[in-house]
Amino acid sequence: MVSNRGFQSTGTRTRLRLIEAAAEILADEGYVAFTARRIAARAELKPQLVHYYFRSMEELVVTVFHRSSAIYFRLHDEALSTPRPLHALWDLNANLPEASRMLEFVALAKQYPLLREEMRKSGESFRDLQIEAIERAYAKRGITDPQISAPALAMLMSATARAMVLESQVGMNKAHDDTVELVRTFLSSLEG
Repeated sequence: MVSNRGFQSTGTRTRLRLIEAAAEILADEGYVAFTARRIAARAELKPQLVHYYFRSMEELVVTVFHRSSAIYFRLHDEALSTPRPLHALWDLNANLPEASRMLEFVALAKQYPLLREEMRKSGESFRDLQIEAIERAYAKRGITDPQISAPALAMLMSATARAMVLESQVGMNKAHDDTVELVRTFLSSLEG
């Protein structure tokens, strides 16, 4: 039996086209369209090439998730390096460019355990960084006994922003302006 070298070909143009096509499918058509046939058609390639370059659809979706996560990590790092990192984190999460794909990843995570595990690890890494940023903001203001713990505030900011993004995708915006004002006022009490 001839070994399949496509799995190790991480930088080939064909493999990269498949990854990009898979990401586009998730953003444009959703998880139900995440099939080898649809992805190959989007990339204008033969469906067999999906399985040449990826051992499974799970491996492909994890690869696409890593790509999407890397984009968010870069944006996250940029937000944390600003003079007002908590405001920047809020703005990033409330206007998340990868939000439409994240919904699809969540749906696919039910089917693919490795994706679920990668999402958990990535999410916990982001949460740790956000908690550290909040703790620095508290320390800078001399707050030793905050009303809201850093972990709770990180969770509230993230969950609230995510809920607003989800609601906006179905056209629901009621109470969003008031919520944004509340969050910004609270963050201003921490960062000025």
